[in-house]
Amino acid sequence: MKAEGIKLDKDQPVRSYQKVVDKIKEVIIEGKLSPGDRLKSERELAEKLKVSRTVIREALKSLEMLGIVEVRARGTYIRAPEIKQVLETFSYSLALDQITVQELVETRKIIEIQAAKLAAVRRTSEDLAILVEILKEMKNALQENHFEKSVEADFRFHYYLVKASHNQVLTRFMETISDLYQQVLAVTRKELGKFNGMDEGIYGQHLDIFYAIKNGDVNLAEKSVVIHLDSLEEELKQIEQGLEVTPPRYAGVTEVELD
Repeated sequence: MKAEGIKLDKDQPVRSYQKVVDKIKEVIIEGKLSPGDRLKSERELAEKLKVSRTVIREALKSLEMLGIVEVRARGTYIRAPEIKQVLETFSYSLALDQITVQELVETRKIIEIQAAKLAAVRRTSEDLAILVEILKEMKNALQENHFEKSVEADFRFHYYLVKASHNQVLTRFMETISDLYQQVLAVTRKELGKFNGMDEGIYGQHLDIFYAIKNGDVNLAEKSVVIHLDSLEEELKQIEQGLEVTPPRYAGVTEVELD
């Protein structure tokens, strides 16, 4: 496939650089342009798409930033996709869009519920050993009342839970939201930690998830993650409304043991 890969309907002229970007991406997805193919010159693209060369230059700069094209001495070429770069761009876009905490929790449900089900089937002894060590760190942080260590262990547990699914796409998406995830986690755990039994109760939920995965119980793994994330979602709403008392599910929780 060479430079003639892009064709537009004459009745649908492109009038902005974003539309040019979208059209080129569409042509790539349709397979009319492949990695290594060279785009037409700026002049030819401008004539074909009925826009100015300035618009074409803006579009090519945007595509280059996205890692979709590469500008060389002899022209502009389609690049082979690199999943890491794509996800880094996606992560940056999430930050710019100022996503809500609710949206983040919903995304975690999509990722972690399926990951837990897969992990119950695919986890290795090494995966389990890592999760055990993290749970020990979580319990030590709880006993020491060490907030930062507790938050770090909480995040690492969920990250390695997803890794135990042995699904690279789920793991990559988890990595993509990790910065936002940790920021929200730090704020929510600080608020929830004000109430007796909360930290112990949350630790207990992590234990339930772990044992379901360890025992290869797919249904219980799914149920345990759902309970954990539903609880988080409910508590976040209560925090927004001014949480003043310990939620009933955590009342009286003082100790949980790791076998």
